[in-house]
Amino acid sequence: MSRSSDTMQKDLVILGAGQPHRGDLPAALHEPSSGTSMLQWLLDASGRTVADATFVAGYQSDVVRRRFPKLSVVENDDWEQTGSGASLLAAPFSCDVPILVCYSDILFREAVPLLLARCDADIAVAWDSAWERRYVGRQVEDLSRFEKVVACGENIQRLGADLPADWATGEFIGLVRFSVRALTWLERLRVDSPESLRQSHLSEYIEYLRSAGLSVAGVDVAGDWAEFNEPRDIARFILGTKAETLSRLRGMVCHSVIQDQVSCTVAEWQASRAAVLRRVRHRFSTGLLVVRSSARTEDSFQYSNAGGYESVLNVDVNSGLEEAIEQVIASYRMAEGGDQVLIQPMVTDVVASGVAFTRTLEHKAPWYVVNYETSGDTEAITSGASGDHRTLLLRRDVDHEALPEPQLAPVVAALREIEALVGYDALDVEFALDGAGSVHILQVRPIAVDREGSDLSDAAFHTAMAAAHVRWQTLTPAPPHLPGNAAPLYGVMPDWNPAEIIGTAPGALAASLYRHLIMDETWATQRAEYGYLDVRPAPLLVDFAGHPYVDVRASFASFLPAALPEELAGRLLEFYLEWLRQRPELHDKVEFEVVPTCLAPGFEGWERRLKDEGGFSNEEIDALREGLRQITAGAFHRCANDLVCIESLSERFDVIHADTRLVPLERARILLDDCRRLGTLPFAHLARSGFIAVTLLREAEACGIISAAARESFLSTVRTVSHRLTVDARATAAGEMGEDAFIARYGHLRPGTYDISSPRYDADPERFLRPLVEHAGEAAVEEQNPGPWQAEREEFFAALAKLGLPAEPDVVEPFLRQAIEGREYAKFIFSRNLSAALELLAEVGAAYGLERDLMAQLPLDELLALRTTARTNEAIASHLRRRAEEEAEARRVAAACELPPLLTEQADLDAFVIGADRPNFIGSGCITSDCLDLADQPADQDLNVTGRIVLIPQADPGYDWLFGQGIAGLVTLYGGANSHMAIRAAEFGLPAAIGIGEQRYRKLARARVLELSPANGILRVLQ
Repeated sequence: MSRSSDTMQKDLVILGAGQPHRGDLPAALHEPSSGTSMLQWLLDASGRTVADATFVAGYQSDVVRRRFPKLSVVENDDWEQTGSGASLLAAPFSCDVPILVCYSDILFREAVPLLLARCDADIAVAWDSAWERRYVGRQVEDLSRFEKVVACGENIQRLGADLPADWATGEFIGLVRFSVRALTWLERLRVDSPESLRQSHLSEYIEYLRSAGLSVAGVDVAGDWAEFNEPRDIARFILGTKAETLSRLRGMVCHSVIQDQVSCTVAEWQASRAAVLRRVRHRFSTGLLVVRSSARTEDSFQYSNAGGYESVLNVDVNSGLEEAIEQVIASYRMAEGGDQVLIQPMVTDVVASGVAFTRTLEHKAPWYVVNYETSGDTEAITSGASGDHRTLLLRRDVDHEALPEPQLAPVVAALREIEALVGYDALDVEFALDGAGSVHILQVRPIAVDREGSDLSDAAFHTAMAAAHVRWQTLTPAPPHLPGNAAPLYGVMPDWNPAEIIGTAPGALAASLYRHLIMDETWATQRAEYGYLDVRPAPLLVDFAGHPYVDVRASFASFLPAALPEELAGRLLEFYLEWLRQRPELHDKVEFEVVPTCLAPGFEGWERRLKDEGGFSNEEIDALREGLRQITAGAFHRCANDLVCIESLSERFDVIHADTRLVPLERARILLDDCRRLGTLPFAHLARSGFIAVTLLREAEACGIISAAARESFLSTVRTVSHRLTVDARATAAGEMGEDAFIARYGHLRPGTYDISSPRYDADPERFLRPLVEHAGEAAVEEQNPGPWQAEREEFFAALAKLGLPAEPDVVEPFLRQAIEGREYAKFIFSRNLSAALELLAEVGAAYGLERDLMAQLPLDELLALRTTARTNEAIASHLRRRAEEEAEARRVAAACELPPLLTEQADLDAFVIGADRPNFIGSGCITSDCLDLADQPADQDLNVTGRIVLIPQADPGYDWLFGQGIAGLVTLYGGANSHMAIRAAEFGLPAAIGIGEQRYRKLARARVLELSPANGILRVLQ
């Protein structure tokens, strides 16, 4: 061992010779708070300077010397073979005065060394009785290496890492004070130390001295310390109650403001409220105050209890202060003496306020999530009362030159600083931004969400997002088969919106089936055959970080009439895209508010926009109008032929389904090929015709040609599949239809049409079909009075004639009915093929030992390739399982990646703002009812939805079973004004809000009672 020649008297020894637990630097040089190293923190907490300390180094000792040139550094040359006790003996110390010894990778409060100094024992150690809390979720090796303490009151009875964990009273934290007598014993050990102590910890040296007769006392820090090995420890050490955290950070922050405070415990208030009031009034003589909760049972790592306790705003310091404090304490219900109340000045001139998470709440993924609003109410976000909140999402690992919301740049800077100060990056920060641009921090706490099962590394997200950037750059040049040179634009809701059909992070099988059946070519073939521009080859689905998006550039191009000159088509395309780019809130209403796709009453509005905003000439607008007129007129005469194809598919299904000679994989292939050729293509035609029919009615109402009552009375005469389902349920309940026949007719439906892991109705008829029968009488749809339509339909026909469209009643009404009914019927029929194919693929998976959940992760081409493989069954099973697990991991990453519903530019991949989406309201009633989020219900749980407002994630017709159970209203996360569920809600006269968006859905999912008033555009939480 080498010894320093420095003989200066020192009374602090810091042991830092060991290999650091994480990182390349010695632990002493790492910064638990911004700008303050562990070593400097130890000096400050011990009340010592560099001149008072000796540092025992081993690993990278030269780095320590360079960083602290005035620090006395000695080396334990044998640090890799010895323990911390030997490192202590490597340090020079005098036996004339007591010394304090600590490990270099711990943090403790200033009070602990003072308490150790007051102990009369030969050796005083700091220990932690709350050690078990620190080890929740930690690695097994952490448990095996920690130094244990057996204590009885202030007396320490045993120490050492080799003690059984179930003997331990607590943990030795690595901080000890040796008296003069103890140092004399240590000096002897320096000369003649037993070989058994060579590799021992400091605690075992203390145990050796205790067994030799020295007295050992303890000071219990009760969890109030930290170890560098565990980031949560450091954060827990710096963070405390609301009051403690703000007090500790107040003198440290530079990029934000933390108001001065007075805090008191409940015990202090109960003992002498007059003294507390005097203290507050002395500190804050004028101005308004806020009295806030600061209980021990909120803002912890285990639970936040956010919003559980009262805050009282705008409290006059001279009147109402006592009542406000009483109100806050009363909200604790079972207040303990250590619970606190926090009093601060009110923040004034607030221009924005909200709550920021420094990682995503659900997955702890590396995004800043800043929820904010601009009403000036600092509690609008936390209370859930904000009706106009927005959310900034920002990738943590990206340096952003500009934010999509520039006024929040100071907030982001403040968040980064607080993370650095706390040494922890999973924080929940409440803030207010004033008119001068200053950020006021109102609260800092850890995100109290159990991260179990969310073990994805940040590197996985960075890799996924880097690939998304490459994908964007690859797709940026305009394809030669599209007109013009428009910049790319992608959305989850326009056109064949994948968010509604397969979700935002689908399994590989569902995504590949959707591509195969519709999105690769069928969609574009339909448009070309219908009279629109032929954009083939142009797949409509584009993937970014596992999220499926519609290529809006291709979509909008496919809505241009084929007869338009290419130059005009190119300029129209660029105009439509830019209109949406500037108004992203319209992403789920593009065919009503962004791009005209047919000729309907009120087309003059489109003409004015094109002329005034786009600079198009009258001749160009006339050319567009005529092209859309021809497309619209053609729709009136094609439904019958499309329905013939659907019937052909139905007949062929019966033949294929009955042919058991074919192996399951081959049958599945044939069913899917038929589905694409005879099912999804005519379905796409009927869906386009259905859209035109609904648009003609909707725009006629908007123009005052017919009334809302007339439109609704016509729709009430439409008989879609869901109406037939209800009628058949009533017939089954009455004994007029057999249960087996009922199940056979509707059993192929499933909530997730493309999802193999989503159960078919006939797999669980008691859940999906039995309630329809039981509630058939309650759910009976009352026939509406057709009088309004009969009275006003002539005006409707006249308006069509004026547009140059077919206007004969025997043409128009059959078209409207066939189009709206045919769309739903076509999907009902083609989904039989799809559903049966999924069951056959499940059989294939079972033959190789793969459950449905794993099959859901395999793309279709991987499965179809098995038809020609020459590998053994064992090799195939191994390959499929490995591939499925890889895809499942990729899906986990995709589900946790944050992306906007509309990608307008490449920068949106890194930062974007989303607003409280405007729902598509259906119906005219007003209801207040209990609500139930089906996305949060176990698959095997019996659900009572009667009389409730039901929330579902997707506007998928697989949820048809809801309509037969007497629900009071419907709310969907995704879905447009012309989605399947919108049509069904209109048919049943059911109040609904379709496509409310993620932020509002999350809020409503936590509610108990909702008010839904479509006519007034109201959807709000009452309880």
